[in-house]
Amino acid sequence: MRLLKMEFYKIAARPVMNLILFGMVGFFMLVFYQEADGTRTEIDGTVYQGLEAIQMDRKLAKEYEGIFTMEKAEDIVARFGFSGYIGRTDMEYITVREGNFCSQFVTDKMTDFLQTEQRPTEFSTGEAWENYGKYYVDGEFRFGYTKGWEKLQDIWYFAVTFLNVWLVLMAAPAFSEEYSRNTTELLLCTNQGKSRDIRRKIEAAMALGVLSYLLMVIFLFGMTTAVYGWDGLEAGAADFQINARYGSIGNFLGILFLSGLASVLLNVSVTLFFSSKCRRPVSAATVGMIFFILPYGVDRVMFPMLSKMGTANYFWGWIFMDVMRISCYSMPIYLPHPGIFTVPARWLRYLPAIGVVTLGISVWRGYQNYRHYE
Repeated sequence: MRLLKMEFYKIAARPVMNLILFGMVGFFMLVFYQEADGTRTEIDGTVYQGLEAIQMDRKLAKEYEGIFTMEKAEDIVARFGFSGYIGRTDMEYITVREGNFCSQFVTDKMTDFLQTEQRPTEFSTGEAWENYGKYYVDGEFRFGYTKGWEKLQDIWYFAVTFLNVWLVLMAAPAFSEEYSRNTTELLLCTNQGKSRDIRRKIEAAMALGVLSYLLMVIFLFGMTTAVYGWDGLEAGAADFQINARYGSIGNFLGILFLSGLASVLLNVSVTLFFSSKCRRPVSAATVGMIFFILPYGVDRVMFPMLSKMGTANYFWGWIFMDVMRISCYSMPIYLPHPGIFTVPARWLRYLPAIGVVTLGISVWRGYQNYRHYE
């Protein structure tokens, strides 16, 4: 335990990096404050602002909680009407929404407002209703106040991505720093240096990743519930994305939490591998950052390029593009993204397997590289 504490301190005791982390925490607090302070709602002719608006929206949403029906939707429209933009005329760009959480929900989900940006006069009809709006009143969707969880989802990916970047910079010196200081041979010549010391380095880096991730999750959930409350966890996840696989928002957030944790563990393990291969911490951090960003570049640049070239028209070309994209989505930069849950169902069989194999190989090779250092 003493050796583990010492290795953890060596990795975590970086004042400048820790100040950057606290600065980002302050930024998240500012974002939440501005979002809450800018909230506006109108109920029965009275306009509320800030935290009072949030409380009134929560109170109103409780009247319609549970299985959402067409009767509830029609009652909301009869009481408050459809929601539009305040003062929106012609091409004037004003994004302040009128109405309240309930009227905005009905307007966004069951009309063509998001396409036209004009206050609708009726519910969607025809194919648009059958494919989209009808889903919310077919007797399976649960309604609840979800504004807080929407704000959490908006900031989630940015927060986890920043944490992963921070962890790359923190974990990169784990092995490479010993190389640069020429202390590796001394450490490996001790009785337990070739086994116990290496394991403790890996454990310390993983512990830093898990601990910082859990603290970040507690912080984000704490801010969300302090401002918006716990309402809406049982509401349908289709309020975020129409996909029946996730059930409730609580389930959706649980899966998002696990995928974020997986991204952190995978990111740290890959960084440790590069740290064991590079002789300087700067080199390890640089290579680690390139590898972290690389899947995004491949998905956003190379995949569209191959698609335009007609590669998918050939059987093996289609297989190659599918494998390439599955590999990208199983990497740390994509795992915590809420959009990952929109991938084809067949991909979900491969993403965890690729992630686990990559993690295992990275840790094993990092261990072996440092153990057999010459």
